This record gives sequence, C-alpha cells and structure tokens, in this order.
Amino acid sequence: PQYNQYIFNNLILNPAYAGTKGIKNISATYSTQWVGFSGAPSTRTLSYEGPVLKNTGLGVHLIDDKIGVQSYQGLFGSYAHRVILNENFTLSLGLAVGAANFTLDGTRLLTEVDYDPAITNVYVNKIRFDSKSGLFLNSNRFYTGFSVSGLLADVMKSNDIEVASQSRHYYLTSGYVFDLNDDFKFKPSFLLKEDFKAPTNIDLTAFFLYKEKIWIGTSLRTGTAHLRNKDLDASLRKRNALAIMTEWYIKEELRIGYSYTVTTSTLKNYSGHEIQLGYFFPEKMTPKMKTPRYF
Repeated sequence: PQYNQYIFNNLILNPAYAGTKGIKNISATYSTQWVGFSGAPSTRTLSYEGPVLKNTGLGVHLIDDKIGVQSYQGLFGSYAHRVILNENFTLSLGLAVGAANFTLDGTRLLTEVDYDPAITNVYVNKIRFDSKSGLFLNSNRFYTGFSVSGLLADVMKSNDIEVASQSRHYYLTSGYVFDLNDDFKFKPSFLLKEDFKAPTNIDLTAFFLYKEKIWIGTSLRTGTAHLRNKDLDASLRKRNALAIMTEWYIKEELRIGYSYTVTTSTLKNYSGHEIQLGYFFPEKMTPKMKTPRYF
C-alpha cells in the first residue's frame, strides 16, 4: 500500500510509534490511486494508539487493501516499550502481531481462452499469521524510524500458486521541524521503502505549518535503481509521482487531511486522492505532549 500522509500516523508503518505522542488518538485513512483506471489500488486503514503505562504504548491497526481482483485485509496489535535516553531523546522498540487474509477473486478474471487451466475461476483466500517490528527515536523536533513488515515471509512460503507469497518490506524514515518565524515552521522528511525485488521507493516531503493549525506541503515519490533486482523490466525502474497535501487542525483534538497525487510516468492521465481523519482524546496535556503532533 502507498500512503501520502503517513507522517501523521506512523503506526501504519512502524509498531514502535505506539504511544509516542503521549496521548490517545484514533486515525482513519482512505487512499485511492489512478482514479478511473480499471483495477486501480485502493486502501482503507483504521488505527488507534496511545500510552498505557509510563514507558509502554499499545495500538491496534486494521487495513483493507485492494488491487485488481486481489485484496488483503490485516488486523494487528502493537506493543511498544519506550526508553528515555536523555532529557531530549526517547527510543521506542515495537512489535506487532496479527493475522492477514489474502484473497483472489477468480470469478472476475477474463481469459482469451475458455476454461484456461492456468487461471483460476473461483474465489480463493488464505489467512496467515503476520508480524512487524520497528525502532522509533524522537525528540520534540526530530524523529527517525526503521521497521520491517512480513517478518516470517521467508518461513511461511505459499505453495498455492493462486495466492501470492508474502514479501518482507523495510521502511526507513526521518524528519525535523525548523522554526522559520513566529507563524511558520518547516518540516522536511523522507521515507525509503525496500523489498530488494522491486525498485527502491523514496518519498521526499516538505511541509510548512502555519500558526500550529494548517499544514501545507508536497511530496515527490520516485523509484531508484540502487538496490533493484537486475532482472526487473526496464520500464519499472522509474516510477514517479507528485503529491500536494494539506492537514488542518479544526480543533485542538480534531484534524482532517487531504492529498492529491499526480503520476508523472505512464499513468499520468490518472490522479490519486487520499483523505485522513484524526482525533486526539481530550485529557490534560502538557506542552511536551503537544509537540509530538508535528509527527
């Protein structure tokens, strides 16, 4: 799945993020790519996370991802343990476990030859155990995280050619918040995604925050050839897209975000949209608790 506004809810990528904000919050995302293109990907997520004890965070994350006749549903519970390194930095170690349901709807497949034995014409699904792990280091203005999904991908191979095997994915992200003046803050960040099979995927993002209320930014997503599989088709080596995003704190505890994506490669005639809603549960908040909402 591709996310533009992962910056405001890193739990969808990294279980170590649970509880780092210091307050309980819930977030929902709906993302659709290449609107109007048959079988285009769409993703829905719902997550909740927050602190439970002084150094413990818990979270739950649901995902529904579809592309063509394939779909994936996952439910994960996350545990994070935070270690205070010094007065500025905290390191969080996280683990998520759950179940994933992989589905192929063969009844929607079209073939040139009737009753092609190589192509299924039935509905197939497999439920598998799944897990993720991660690290998240942050201060009031800086953060960096590393996480791995599909930890058992090499162990739980699929013998069923109708349902694809899991693939382990690696995520590395980091960002920093700068003060420009009394009204504006600037936050550059990046996200690197890798599975050592497809092209390395990098998101470069620049956000401006106005009066602690409105985020406006842009993100460039590009595929690079640094760690790609040498057997990969040359047409897949560069996959570029540009996203324009905004996030608005309607109230102190309520935010809404939207992003518009333009693909700059072959699918440039098809745009993408993403909507995100977030809610912080009201409670007594210290200034130190407010700053983590930057990320």
